[in-house]
Amino acid sequence: MTEPAGAAQGTDAPSPTTPPLPEIGDLIRAGEWRRALATARVTRADAHVEDALSGVVGILEAVRARRYPVARRILKELRTTLAEGSAPDFALLRRHLDPDAIGAALAALDAKADSAALDEDALAGVLAPALAVTLTRAEALNTLGVRATVLGNTDHARELFEDALRSDAGHYRALTNLGNLSLESGDAVTAEARYREAIKLSPEYDGAHHNLGVALRRQGRVAEAVSAIRHGQKLSMRRSKDDTQAEMREQFAGSSTLRWVRIAVIVGIVLLALLALRGMGR
Repeated sequence: MTEPAGAAQGTDAPSPTTPPLPEIGDLIRAGEWRRALATARVTRADAHVEDALSGVVGILEAVRARRYPVARRILKELRTTLAEGSAPDFALLRRHLDPDAIGAALAALDAKADSAALDEDALAGVLAPALAVTLTRAEALNTLGVRATVLGNTDHARELFEDALRSDAGHYRALTNLGNLSLESGDAVTAEARYREAIKLSPEYDGAHHNLGVALRRQGRVAEAVSAIRHGQKLSMRRSKDDTQAEMREQFAGSSTLRWVRIAVIVGIVLLALLALRGMGR
């Protein structure tokens, strides 16, 4: 008995195979920290390696969000992890991650807040430590782009924002700033597209939601605009609260006096609660 024509077709065809995972070392060399972390988790790499990569990604995300107290806290933990790790990948991690250089870069990004009167070249000098570190380079370029915008150098600003995205494709604020340039030039449609890309990268970024509302309003889409702006306002209030808490934690951690004040306040609250309970029992 013969088989019907085509009954056995495909039996000898090679089955689809999953492409091999990249080497963690190759991803570290390329600065693809998020992929390196994902690979470490999938392959169940050494716990210290995973902790170090998680710290790097955390610093990168905090820098993108301008949450420098959070970045400094994570850096402190990363410094300890890098010192304790002994897996083979740690030699490579230590070559690509200098905690002192990262700390200086974060300090430079913070110092720019006191440099409002500087021109672009002088500001670039202040930001030199941040420009030299891969984790902070995109933020430094974005900062220079904002200064160029303020000074009216729109073309240069666009180049700097684009350079920031080449350095870090996930830098949603640089993407938002490109949208701002489009909006200011009268191209609300392109601006909308930029803002939506930024929101896709960071759904919690309040600035992109607010500016999306402005772009929608300029296109006559009032209901959508109001919704986007209101959502942005809610996210902004939440972010402000989180940032204040992070700054307070950093201040308490760095000051023994504040720590004792905090302990005294807690003790005082406990004593008042006990006295209130005693009074209720009479």
